[in-house]
Amino acid sequence: MSQQDDSSSPEHDSPTISEADETRTTDTTAMSDEDYVDYDHNSVIDRKPISIPTIVIQNGDDGSFQPLPASPISPKLERSAEAVVVGAAPEERKIMEPVPKDDEALHLHDGPSNTDSNNDNNNNSNEAETTSTSERASSGLLSHDSPVADYYNGKTVLLTGATGFVGKAVLWKLIQSVGTKIGKIYLLIRSGSNKRHRIGRPTDRVKSEILNNKAFLALRNSMGHEVFEKVVRKIQPVTGDIISPDLSLSVQDRQNILSEVQVVIHCAATLDYHERLDLALETNTLGTLRLLDLAEECEHMEVFVHMSLCYFNPNMPDGYIQERVYPMEIGDPEDLLKEIVGLELQEIPKMTQRILAAFPNTYTFTKFLTEHLILKRVDYNRVEEAQGGKKQWPISIIRATQVGAGAYEPLPGWVDGITGTNGAVFLLGQGIQVLQTDIGHMSADIVPVDYLARVIISNAAVVKPPGTRFLLPYNEIITEEEGLHSPLPQPIIPCFPAVYQVSGSSLRMATWKEVYDGVRHYWTRNTKITLPSSKEYFVSNKALLKARIFIKNNLSNSFVSMTTAINANTGDRTTSKLTARTIETASRIVEANQPFLRHRWTFDHQNVHALDKQIAEDPLFGLRKYQDIDWFAYMVNYSYGTHIYIAQGPSGLRNIAIPDQWDCALYSKHAALRNSIIEKPIESVVFSASDIQKRTQRMLTQLIETLENTMSYNSRDKRKNEEWINDFDASLDDWCHDDSEILKDAKNSAVLGRWGKVLGEHDEAIKVVVLNDKRVHESVEQIIETSGVPQQTVVGEAIKILQRMRERTQLAYVWFAGAFLDNLFKRLFSTIRIQESDMARLKEQIKGKNVVYVPVSKTLVDQLLIWYICIRHQLPMPAIICDEALALLGPISDIFRIAGAYFVRRDQISRSPLNTAVTAAYTEALLHEHGALSMLVERTRSRTGRLHNPYADGLVDMVLEASLEKHQPSAPSSPTRNSLQLPHRRKPTVFVPFHITYEKIPELHMLIDQVLDQKQPKTRAQTAASSASVSASSSAAGMASGTASGPSSPIVTSPTQGTGPMSGLARSASFLRPSASVAGRAATKDQGMTEKAKYGRVYVGIGEVIDVQKIAEKSAAEEEKGQLSAIVSRTIQTNQHRATIVSPVALVAAVILFGRSYGSITMGSLCEHVGRLRDELIAKNIPFDWQWDEDIEVVVSYSLNLLDAKQNVTIEGKKVTEASNVRVIEHADNVMALSYMANQLVEMLLPDALFSICYLSSSADQVSRSDLLDSFMFLIHLFKDEFIYHWDHDEKFNELLALFVSRGWLAVKEGDERYEKVAESKDEKHIHLLASLLYPTLDAYWITSCSLSALRDLPYMPRKIIPILSQWIAAHLISGRRTIYREVLSTEVSQNAVDNFLAIGFIEAVHPKSKLSPDAQILLLELGVTTNEDLVMVASERRRHGGTSSSPMDQIDDLATLCGRIEKHRYEFRMLGNEAYRNSQVFDKCQNQIRSILKAGGKSYAASHGMALSRDEDQMIQLVYSLKNAASTASSNEAVSRRSPRRVSEAYNLRSP
Repeated sequence: MSQQDDSSSPEHDSPTISEADETRTTDTTAMSDEDYVDYDHNSVIDRKPISIPTIVIQNGDDGSFQPLPASPISPKLERSAEAVVVGAAPEERKIMEPVPKDDEALHLHDGPSNTDSNNDNNNNSNEAETTSTSERASSGLLSHDSPVADYYNGKTVLLTGATGFVGKAVLWKLIQSVGTKIGKIYLLIRSGSNKRHRIGRPTDRVKSEILNNKAFLALRNSMGHEVFEKVVRKIQPVTGDIISPDLSLSVQDRQNILSEVQVVIHCAATLDYHERLDLALETNTLGTLRLLDLAEECEHMEVFVHMSLCYFNPNMPDGYIQERVYPMEIGDPEDLLKEIVGLELQEIPKMTQRILAAFPNTYTFTKFLTEHLILKRVDYNRVEEAQGGKKQWPISIIRATQVGAGAYEPLPGWVDGITGTNGAVFLLGQGIQVLQTDIGHMSADIVPVDYLARVIISNAAVVKPPGTRFLLPYNEIITEEEGLHSPLPQPIIPCFPAVYQVSGSSLRMATWKEVYDGVRHYWTRNTKITLPSSKEYFVSNKALLKARIFIKNNLSNSFVSMTTAINANTGDRTTSKLTARTIETASRIVEANQPFLRHRWTFDHQNVHALDKQIAEDPLFGLRKYQDIDWFAYMVNYSYGTHIYIAQGPSGLRNIAIPDQWDCALYSKHAALRNSIIEKPIESVVFSASDIQKRTQRMLTQLIETLENTMSYNSRDKRKNEEWINDFDASLDDWCHDDSEILKDAKNSAVLGRWGKVLGEHDEAIKVVVLNDKRVHESVEQIIETSGVPQQTVVGEAIKILQRMRERTQLAYVWFAGAFLDNLFKRLFSTIRIQESDMARLKEQIKGKNVVYVPVSKTLVDQLLIWYICIRHQLPMPAIICDEALALLGPISDIFRIAGAYFVRRDQISRSPLNTAVTAAYTEALLHEHGALSMLVERTRSRTGRLHNPYADGLVDMVLEASLEKHQPSAPSSPTRNSLQLPHRRKPTVFVPFHITYEKIPELHMLIDQVLDQKQPKTRAQTAASSASVSASSSAAGMASGTASGPSSPIVTSPTQGTGPMSGLARSASFLRPSASVAGRAATKDQGMTEKAKYGRVYVGIGEVIDVQKIAEKSAAEEEKGQLSAIVSRTIQTNQHRATIVSPVALVAAVILFGRSYGSITMGSLCEHVGRLRDELIAKNIPFDWQWDEDIEVVVSYSLNLLDAKQNVTIEGKKVTEASNVRVIEHADNVMALSYMANQLVEMLLPDALFSICYLSSSADQVSRSDLLDSFMFLIHLFKDEFIYHWDHDEKFNELLALFVSRGWLAVKEGDERYEKVAESKDEKHIHLLASLLYPTLDAYWITSCSLSALRDLPYMPRKIIPILSQWIAAHLISGRRTIYREVLSTEVSQNAVDNFLAIGFIEAVHPKSKLSPDAQILLLELGVTTNEDLVMVASERRRHGGTSSSPMDQIDDLATLCGRIEKHRYEFRMLGNEAYRNSQVFDKCQNQIRSILKAGGKSYAASHGMALSRDEDQMIQLVYSLKNAASTASSNEAVSRRSPRRVSEAYNLRSP
């Protein structure tokens, strides 16, 4: 019969799915109307009845079968068009499964296969390839003793349904477990018309639908391309169609199959539940019988495996379902087959009605009928064998319930097609009600597809030929007395064929409530869908659900309303059409499944259990690990697979499931940590739950606004402050009046330290201890003695200091702080991940000890985040030591206070001796009574993403003193209610270093503005506020953001106005003006609501703890006792560095910035370079967040989203391809944002970057070892205080030299003293990439050294003005194309360079009062330079060469020589060729330009103020004023020039009065 395409017929709306090859569920990418193709009705009308003389069916005329076109599969993101549900009710979809791990490593056998005797005659037995040990080692494969895999050695398998869900899983497992030892795998695949572009030849379909599937791409990577290709060559696709009488096999293909095949695995079927009866019969029943006929003819046939399903009859009573075949209630199976085959088309509806009276649909009927006919065939064969005929080979019937996503293999959450459970998960994710509201407590019978695939493959290896003595597996009649709720006893005579019921009954099943919780968790975190909680969803009254849930959450409970909403929201007609069709198809499939969900069936699984015991020790096929599936994590993975491959989620969507060996503080996988007090809603006697929720959202919004820009916080904004205070007080009041007593539970309060007690309004005990501290007593005595102030006054001042400083929290406040921070961090971040091994180690190491947590300082929330982790993971809760400036930041300060913060003055210069003594005493008292503190060793947050050097504030000394010495008395003899009980024997103290990696920080834009010295625009409220208030607020914000007054801070005070027209330098708007991303920041806010989790992931690394006693003993033994504080600080930072966890966002940012060297970088090259950086991290065992199953393309896309690619990066073309060019938008703030992200990678690959610069610094083909070492040591000394070197310099150099040689980048010449550069172009680019991590910093040092050329004309200048001068010179050099790195505009990097030059000895600092006249000091003070800020001058000869150790710096005489030496290592020096000479004169040119400022005509700034200064002082003041004025007027001159200036005079417009 001819096939015809009648896709336009309205009767053909339901897609047909073939359970293996012929999957005909809706394509996950959704299809147009013309893609829905069914059998042609007219062709069936003309069809003649098929003659079936006996149960050994001889097929007559063929029936036409038009397949659904398969969707093309992208090698990047595969979306299979076909989904096969083999043996399960209508549930399945393709998902991807994990690459081999541990016990699942790929297995290639070298020994002989364990086959039956007929294998000796197998034509292919000698074709099995032997994989050598070296091949396995090179491909990463491990050899395991797997009996199942051994069975398949040399075997030839015929597999149907390989393009479907279950079929793909079976094929994947065969390749993964047997590898090259398999004989052959024949895939029976339909071939479509060339006009149907989605269906092609079988060979093409294998490539596009199978091998390009993500599961197989991951398998290719894990096995190695060479080994994988060997296996692929053994896969033989053959053209065939199971609806054809002869299976449409060619003569040659049939002959090959008959002579070679030993195992047949039949997974193909049509899964359209509403398929027309005769068409469903053709595929599901007759197709199976035809395959049995083919198997009968195979010369070496060993086993036949048939996929069926557990769900046949929804009218069966609850209880045990036997592993038997139940009777056909509507007639004899053979008679039914003959009758249906002989029907005319007009008779089919009547017959269908008869069948639907007993079965829910034609699919279940035809599968049920097939089982009966297989039993008839077996009975016929038994008679034949008994009469001396051909022996019966084993037949297995594998039934499955609802087949779901892969649990472990091929990838966690791997799905394919809209079938059954897949459709339900998809619809739930769209906010559509699909689960009945009263089934929450019932078991969800879901079977992972990888579990099913293991059963299918392994049962073939264990079944034995039945002989003639067996029972047919018909069900046994059970009376009520015997009970319906117990399994059948095993019969003495075995049943054949064996029926394996693969269901949740053999696993620990989850309830539908647990399933829903996992689905809801995923979709609510990754989309804007709001789903009700399971408690709200599963109710007995459905009407109540609609009123209470769908109105409350604005959800759609109908198909029409959902599709209408989708159409309105997408705006893309094509996308909305596809989505609507996908929803429609999923809805039909879910509806067909509903009759089976309410039953409480227990499927007997004795055969599965016996199989489990037989293969229990098999490392590749064992089933035991599926008994302990974490169903919550499984459903999260399942939802992710559905989101990606059905809902077509956005590019860059990463799985939120918590990987093994990790935990998440926000959403822990441990129920005990998840169900914490901080997640339980508080009950208020005044406010409703809705009021509390709205109040919390208001507070979160205001706090996040303050956090994102502390400079914008205005303490005089009455409306906002009152709103915050009212909400804050109401929240505290609700928690204080909680009557549940749960807050006071001893178990919950165990880690709270002193906060577990109810403290009085005044904690008098600790006041007594502090005032009686020996250091406080000595300080008081000294003040009295030196100043004559009465003792009462001095003690009163000490009490005031203590009162301002002390923490004031209590039990209820602590729990509220925990709950609020939980909400805050869930709003800001998607996850906070910690390695479980780190947490377990930490808990063990701090037992019985006082703890001081020390996180790296990156954001304002660092210490709050550590505090939150402590309350989550039940660690000792710390009191937080904060700088007193943080007490002035409104909402942020309030949260710190209730979290137990106490505020100290960290600047030792401004801290009085009494203040220091009280601070030390209070710190010691808290440490020993409370048991835990949290502190920072850096002064401020880094504005570039790099670690700052320790700040000498004395806090580390205080902790050391508190740990090693005793300055305080024991507890009072008459204890009061709150008396301080200091233990007589103090516990030892340990420091716990933390490194927190943020993918993006909330304050990033503000920090960038500060590092570029850009001023924030004032609000009206700020403008109206008094100058004193604004000054105080700005000071606090400045300290919080790293701009507090001090030697590391840029100038923030405006120059004096009203002095007449003064000269000034106006910075060009080209480089420093806000870019589109800055200008549009306010517009990106969604009506004041912060986008959820827009700052990505957070990774918390826990370093090795530092025992104070041990390190003190060690330093004493090494005679370094006086340096103990410095040693501890350095050790803390070293351990912080070693605990770093790298985010892939850093890799992508680094590669994008690297692309500037070539103008741009293609997307393909971007992915390639990111992959190589990932390999570098793997080789160095550096922890980073990249799961083995994640594609580079997905990770890159995810990173681009977090990097604000639309604002910071340009990607060419409407559609992103591998050839699309990616380039940075050259605005300074865009570059700074990317640079901040990339700098975490600099810390980890610093030695490689240094050596790469040395490699590239010479343009010669050969380089000597001494030259490389000299350059390496020069750079190390140049960056002496820029980075933390926790490795030996010489050892690291030798290690890197050997690495470059081993990688083939250097070739040894002349006895290990000379090396030839032999790196290929591709490798040299990678070396350049590593070097580019440091090139911007190198250029910044070069430019800073150029700015110091001013010291040739000026004997000294303020240290504080050098970063501004460097920024001015940098703008000129950028405009002149002398550097491509806009990072050089950073004032922080320039300040670091000045600090390093001071440490190296090229310049030295002097106090202004020792050099300047009083008038000059007054003018500097007016310009914002205080008399406490150092001047810098060229160092004396003795100072620079006074060191005892030899250093490359000793060979450098002056700053000009240093500048030239730095220049030789720059990228531009090597690339510019003839321009190098011009660049070498930059130092002199910068000096000339600075002179032009100093010699500008008109009155100088000092002369305008009527002050007569010396020439040196006058010129220095003039330089400060000119640069200061340029800084203050840059924003007003933005519109003056929009083109890139070419000269200094254009970059900084010079004007005279």
